[in-house]
Amino acid sequence: MKNRIKAWLCLLLALAMNLTAAAVLPSARAAQAPGPHDLFVSPTGDDAAAGTETAPLKTVAAAKEKLKTLKGAVGEDETVRVWLRGGRYEFTETLFFTVDDLPNVTYAAYNGEEVVFSGAQEIAGFTEETVNGVKVFTKTLDGTDPTAFKSLFNGTEQLSVPRYPAEGYFIVNKLCPEDDLWTAENTPWNFTLGQRSFCADPADLTEFTNPTDVQVRVLHYWHDELMYLTDVDYATGKLSLSRPSAMLIQTIDRFYFENVFEALDAPGEWYLDRVTNKLYYVPEEGESADALTLKASSLELLLDLDGVSGIAFEGIRFTETDWNVPTPTEEGWRGEKDIDALQAALDVKGVVTVKHAENVSFTHCEFTNLGADGVKFMNGARHCRVDSCLFRNIAATGVFIGGANGQPEDPETCADITVTNNLIDGYGRKFYCAIGVHITYCDGAEVSHNEITDGYYTAISCGWIWGYVYHLTKNIKITDNLIYNIGQGWLSDMGGIYMLGIQPGTVLSGNVIHNVAADPGEGGYGGWGIYLDEGSSRMLVEKNLVFCCGSQCYNIHYGEGNVIRNNIGALSAEGQVSVGTRSESHAAAFYYDNIFVTDNGAPIYLHMQNTGHFYENGNLFWDVSKGKNVRFSVDSETMSTSLAQAKRSGYIHNETVADPLFADVAHYDFTLAEDSPAFALNFKAWDYAEAGTVKGTTVGTGLPGGGTAYNDHVTAVSSDKVYSANVSSLLPAAAIALAALTLLLWLGRAALRSGDAVPLCAVSLAVVCGAFVYRWFVHWSPLLYCVAVTAMIACAAVLPVLAAARRGSQRKPFFTWLIWLAAELAGFFLVVVLFNNVLRIGEPKAVSIGLSLAAIAALIHTARLLKPAKTAPQEA
Repeated sequence: MKNRIKAWLCLLLALAMNLTAAAVLPSARAAQAPGPHDLFVSPTGDDAAAGTETAPLKTVAAAKEKLKTLKGAVGEDETVRVWLRGGRYEFTETLFFTVDDLPNVTYAAYNGEEVVFSGAQEIAGFTEETVNGVKVFTKTLDGTDPTAFKSLFNGTEQLSVPRYPAEGYFIVNKLCPEDDLWTAENTPWNFTLGQRSFCADPADLTEFTNPTDVQVRVLHYWHDELMYLTDVDYATGKLSLSRPSAMLIQTIDRFYFENVFEALDAPGEWYLDRVTNKLYYVPEEGESADALTLKASSLELLLDLDGVSGIAFEGIRFTETDWNVPTPTEEGWRGEKDIDALQAALDVKGVVTVKHAENVSFTHCEFTNLGADGVKFMNGARHCRVDSCLFRNIAATGVFIGGANGQPEDPETCADITVTNNLIDGYGRKFYCAIGVHITYCDGAEVSHNEITDGYYTAISCGWIWGYVYHLTKNIKITDNLIYNIGQGWLSDMGGIYMLGIQPGTVLSGNVIHNVAADPGEGGYGGWGIYLDEGSSRMLVEKNLVFCCGSQCYNIHYGEGNVIRNNIGALSAEGQVSVGTRSESHAAAFYYDNIFVTDNGAPIYLHMQNTGHFYENGNLFWDVSKGKNVRFSVDSETMSTSLAQAKRSGYIHNETVADPLFADVAHYDFTLAEDSPAFALNFKAWDYAEAGTVKGTTVGTGLPGGGTAYNDHVTAVSSDKVYSANVSSLLPAAAIALAALTLLLWLGRAALRSGDAVPLCAVSLAVVCGAFVYRWFVHWSPLLYCVAVTAMIACAAVLPVLAAARRGSQRKPFFTWLIWLAAELAGFFLVVVLFNNVLRIGEPKAVSIGLSLAAIAALIHTARLLKPAKTAPQEA
């Protein structure tokens, strides 16, 4: 019996070990029997060989060409594999896949071996010198070395060119309008003048060796200009630029220089003198000139897939490519004047480009040290996937998705792209305004369970339409992503997730976002967690945790019909929610069942301009340091109003002000206690640990998924803004209220002097009805509250008082007066209800129409009352 139990235990243990081993990596599962049409490739192979395991080919290009001969011999449902043996595959030119290539082919690392697709070649044979007072290794490049390169690598690290100043930046000293392409009167866009020069402070400049190799970078707005110098006037500080600026350069803008020989002094820096063809490298501790081997790249793109179907890549590292100043990809004034993309590094190419292709996938691959976008899905890419990949040190965007903005059936559009379980760590390294995952136009996409960190601009951006016009992009699922430490104070107007345009069916759910920081300088603004920018409409935002952002957790510029429910927004520096900076007659968003926690009096809501452009109900508010004393901002980011005032103004409804009972808010543990008051608001808890890469999976070729806790790497944020009480806005309201009270007293006195109880009842009833309207309908301004109350009282009470004075002994019975008065007030009330709740034209307009009708009725009644009463004929 014991032996039988032992046997069963051994069998179960062996089975468990086999299952565990099989789940480690797809590349580990790759050790399977080759199919009848499979090929083998090895860096030590021979392209004239048969391509078998014992006689492998040498290059991927040769395998691709050999597979073309199998067209017609391979079944439609058969997947052919090209097994790549471990080693380094150097690309000296882009490898093109076209419609002529065999479909349904997987290029996979064999048995978990390390496979590297590199765009760099080795350089060795250095000698030692002293330059700028430090030891450097140098080599004058000969005909066997690459020469036209801008990227250099040492082992697996990308090396930096010298920067001047080494830290910080300079400020633009003066502008040169005489060199601008346009003036403010004829500019093609309000944010550009096409500036071709500007002036630095001459004291900031140094004499540049080869000044035309020096790059100048200007940081402003949501864009970083990257240009070469064409001339330097050291006396005036004037810097002439190799291309016009894309955006307005101002005297508050920051800039610095790159690739400056005089600044070469830090270990790991390099400089290539393109006049003498001499390479300089400052060595790290322990390196020797005779043993040093560096790798240089002048190749920007590795793979171009156009017109293919079913091509897959598994377990491959794409690495070491060069960068180029991007050229405009659109016609018009940008293309005509060679002006950079205005946002998001849109013109940068893809190291791997996919277009007019279906079912292309990248699984457990690594994209590191790249000079362009990592993977770029363009026109006609459909049903493609990037799964469990690592993106690290990417010059621009990690994954780009965007075809034409046509109808869904248009073959130039993108559809059904999935980006899931990836780590994007370090993007926008050369083009700061690039994005982690960027979707412009796509009909259906999923961006889920990604960890995105260490970028200088937005992590996930979706949509490319500003406003309410047609937009292909819809049905986008952005779920369970972990986003943190982006922006880092370099640019402005960004979000952890940034949305644009009408996107029905789009859902943002389960995301955790923290530490989004915009430029803190004079021209900087906008480090938001979730940012619904211009025209963002018909989106569902739920179960997201956003905290410790430089501006607000949630921000809407303008849009329509968005639902924001069951989210947490906490501890952002300048408030928690900006409800819309453009006042429109429709509602930009509906806020339900959220938890908003602030600190030190920073407002919960900002930009509460009118109650028609946002609606909120049943949210929980709390201030960590001030408790129930939560504040709100109506029309100024530095003036705040109390909860009581916000409620009286009709902005806040059915709120709960209480400590939500987070486990440890000081250490950013937002787990809710079982007795949290949030649950009484229909709040539904979720597991924040689900955000990011998935536990139990492998990312890239060996990183464990789910390794970053949702509250790791958090930095506390603060603001220097001082919020003062918004007293000035109450003064006009107080004056109107005093006038209304005076009118009430006069009407009451007139009623008493008339000796009739009916007018007195009318005044009292008018007060009650006016207060009702004040509380429920007239919500958009304290000033207009009082105007509306006064008008209602006048309409309800003036006429009965006049009637009592006019008719004297001809008073009507009490109940007749009461019925008439109630009917009159009910009519006004029902008009307001009809317009506001049935026709949905918005509270301000509804009340205005109701009051206009009341005024017309008042004129009619007054005319009737002032008409001379008929007298009975006297008897003779």
